[in-house]
Amino acid sequence: MHPDQISPLLRLLIAFLLLIPAGASPAGAIGEIQFAGDYYKVEGGPKIDVSVVNPVFPPGTNGTVRLILANEGVVLRLVPGAVPPGSEEEAASEMVAEFGGIDASDLRADLVSDGPVKVLSGPVHLDRLGPGETASIEFEIEVEEGAEGPIPLCLDIEYEQQVDVSFSGGTASPLYLPSSLQLDLILSVEGAPPTLELMGYRSYLAPGEEGSISIIVGNAGESDAANCTARLVAASPFAPLTERSRLGDMPPGGVAVARFDVLVEGSARPQEYSIGCEISFDGGEASLSVPLTVVSPDGARLLIVPLLVILLGAAALAAVWLIRSRTNSQRRGGPLRSRR
Repeated sequence: MHPDQISPLLRLLIAFLLLIPAGASPAGAIGEIQFAGDYYKVEGGPKIDVSVVNPVFPPGTNGTVRLILANEGVVLRLVPGAVPPGSEEEAASEMVAEFGGIDASDLRADLVSDGPVKVLSGPVHLDRLGPGETASIEFEIEVEEGAEGPIPLCLDIEYEQQVDVSFSGGTASPLYLPSSLQLDLILSVEGAPPTLELMGYRSYLAPGEEGSISIIVGNAGESDAANCTARLVAASPFAPLTERSRLGDMPPGGVAVARFDVLVEGSARPQEYSIGCEISFDGGEASLSVPLTVVSPDGARLLIVPLLVILLGAAALAAVWLIRSRTNSQRRGGPLRSRR
């Protein structure tokens, strides 16, 4: 092929690459692929990284960890060699084929752990991961009872990389060599979050008057709710005079009372309303809906959820927490589970 017959796009690509100084070696080069004296040599190669889609798991459970593999490899330099007259077509074909050096071919990924997270499934195979491409892979895991905190794992990756290609008589002869790397990743093992529930309420509200609201909150979960703060979320006809109430720490089965002062607009009708109460704690937040009744001034009365109901509810929460604690203690004190 005569040089004038090369497509404009291909000529533009060649001209751009030739503008890069042959002696320049970019900082942080991904790696070098030295070609064996054909028409071109290339610097660059695959650059594979991993990210975890769902890094948090509860202890004592089985699950699927989902990973994203990405190939961020690029060609850093394409250095031309001598092209004898009459070899332009073959040289152009070789130049295009050289870009296969940034593919990761016949890729094999294996998740490895020697800690409290056990990998139940085998390696994952990908035929090819090209530059700029991503692939989703999955592994089945088992998290041991009692595991907690960040758990390091390792992803072993093996793949083949094209390190040379030559053309003879229009036939390409690529050369592949094996390559490998290890990528570190972290899973976080956390217990079930606190479960905050409305246990009861009491209020005294009348149109045109200031009133008070008490909201009784219980922790029905299996873990502590630390540094709890309640915030009243109210709209007309209520104007909060106290927006926040500190509740402190609530252990499983614990109960706390949030108290607020509000002003009821004079135009408020005697009826039942609903306001919101947002409770923030370390690592999360809960939203509760609280029913309130505005009564006429002549029929004003204290609206109280019976104390007996509240106490029974708190006792039930404490009993559930105690039973679960004893059960978990027995499990931890029992025979060790066989290792797979």
